[in-house]
Amino acid sequence: MSITRTYLYIDLTSEKVEKRTIDEEIYAKLLGGTGVGFKLATEYLKPDVDPLSPENVVIISVGALVGTNAPGASKIGAITKFPILASEDGKQFIGESTGGGRSFGPSLKRAGYDHLVITGKAKKPIYLRIIDDSVEFVDASDLWGRGADETTDILVKREGKPCGVIAIGKAGENKVYYSMCHIDKTNSLGRSGLGAVFGSKNLKAIVVWGTNPVKVKEPDKFMEVVEELRRRIVEWEGREHWILLGMGAGWNTFKYTQYPGKWPLEKWERLYGEERRLETLEKTVGCHSCLISCRIKWRIKDGEYAGEIGFGSPYGKSATSGQLLDVEDHRKMIHWVTLANSYGIDFYTTTRMIDFVTTLYQQGKLTKEQTGGLELKRDYKFYLELFEKIVNREGFGNIMADGWMRLKQKFGIDPQDYWYGGICKGVDFIYDARPSRFHPLMMTFFTRPRPHHGGSHTLTNRRGQTIEAIRKQVERWGLPKETVDRIFTPSPVYGKFHVGLYTKYMEDMMKAKNALGLCSVYTFFGLLFGDDMARLYSAATGIHVEAYDLVKAGERIFNITKLLNIPIGFDRKDDRCPELWFRPMISPEGKIEMTDYFGTKVITREDVEKMLDDYYKERGWDVKRGLPTKQKLSELELDKLGIPVDKFLKA
Repeated sequence: MSITRTYLYIDLTSEKVEKRTIDEEIYAKLLGGTGVGFKLATEYLKPDVDPLSPENVVIISVGALVGTNAPGASKIGAITKFPILASEDGKQFIGESTGGGRSFGPSLKRAGYDHLVITGKAKKPIYLRIIDDSVEFVDASDLWGRGADETTDILVKREGKPCGVIAIGKAGENKVYYSMCHIDKTNSLGRSGLGAVFGSKNLKAIVVWGTNPVKVKEPDKFMEVVEELRRRIVEWEGREHWILLGMGAGWNTFKYTQYPGKWPLEKWERLYGEERRLETLEKTVGCHSCLISCRIKWRIKDGEYAGEIGFGSPYGKSATSGQLLDVEDHRKMIHWVTLANSYGIDFYTTTRMIDFVTTLYQQGKLTKEQTGGLELKRDYKFYLELFEKIVNREGFGNIMADGWMRLKQKFGIDPQDYWYGGICKGVDFIYDARPSRFHPLMMTFFTRPRPHHGGSHTLTNRRGQTIEAIRKQVERWGLPKETVDRIFTPSPVYGKFHVGLYTKYMEDMMKAKNALGLCSVYTFFGLLFGDDMARLYSAATGIHVEAYDLVKAGERIFNITKLLNIPIGFDRKDDRCPELWFRPMISPEGKIEMTDYFGTKVITREDVEKMLDDYYKERGWDVKRGLPTKQKLSELELDKLGIPVDKFLKA
């Protein structure tokens, strides 16, 4: 069946491996994938653990539908305590990172496992080799120091088949706090330092291959839904353009929603628009069972880096950071993305921190003495020099490798003073709510325990949607009509729909979607709805659910995530909307203020606090503290799942 209810417990210190099973009732309540992964976290992951200690745990979970031919069913999740510093006093959060891929998720499922629970620290660099029932701890000394992409190529060639591979690069080995893991060369598990957790365990990579077919409970019903969805996707008017450009096809929305405000839009279009993207795009690459293909293989065809090849999604990263850092040659920024992928480091965080410290140095707010003798300047070659120092933890780069909060601790530099994106819990946001507008994805950046969108993509992430289309997507989550009506009752506080209420249910549905292993691109374009997910899951597992059952399961998962972070000390004061968003962006296109989705009103600090109050109320949480109550957790029956609720609440 698509759910094996089996996981491997792997202790790297003792090289002990145990095959363990999970009760069927847990899957009925938490769906599978990261839903069950968070239940395992309540058993194995101690909230007070040092993220880089052997005692920290990494739980890799494969979505319940992964390995089937459901469109976009490729995603895995990794749950851990992340090393990024989330507060000035050094708190670090527990959360999950999700990513797709061509082989890893399906391969692990075919090997017979839904989850890996990894703890301990190997005595020397190793990689885990999982081939069906065989688990080996293989010497990786020859791979240490190599790039994540090169490591993947070597391991796939060594096995002689298209195995799934998760690998780290030098940034993870050197325990950079915002290093990442890469999946099958094309995708990533990142932003907040999962690569550093692997590095701290001397775990260079995981390679997996399975030969057992992934079966569904009701094949005919399942294929009926799959074929319906395939027709819908193939007939979608944007598919041809998306297949041509992958993530690069998002430029017409992206050039407004991720605009840094330094260049005129005409200049940005000329230097980084679709025409430029086509110059380096060689082909698009799809994850397992995807009908759209958003990943990219690129090749720089001329100039200093001619012939260089890379995989992933480079164009949004290169365009935004190119404007921030005043680099007009797109090939230079594509080269930098290629380097970042090899090193396994978060390109967004790295380039924005470099932009921040360079500007502060030029303003005299950071001195040469503080930078260890470095003269910070706006020059591409210098940027790469500082980048290498971060990856290798050398000098001033060693301080920057610990992230935004270390700058504040060391030099009194407030990350909230950075002028683009916004920062919460020590993580910079991919989008800035001023050009993007204040829609639900913006709110989930600071309401989630790990401040990242985490697959929370709906139609509201795109410009120009009608209120009717937005409402239709929400209605198909199966919510009671009274709830939908409240979400879409206009107000002078939030505009045509209530972002706070919408965010709550979006987070719950997206938690469910991650547990199923379904890609967010399909909900982003309105090609996959909540009732579709319910039909897929019911036919695959034989566990009958409706769309609203998925929402309730997602609510349980979200509450477990929050519960794990209570003993660490996180509460409402950490769910902080970036102050930056309340300051107008002064750009060549004019003054850009944070408005509601339809651009009808400026959103104020008071508006956001009111929406946050309503968000907590809708969750049934303590509004003052922003935390789940015992009553809410009891309603969700977490205690019946064997989760020691009182222990977490009293910690």
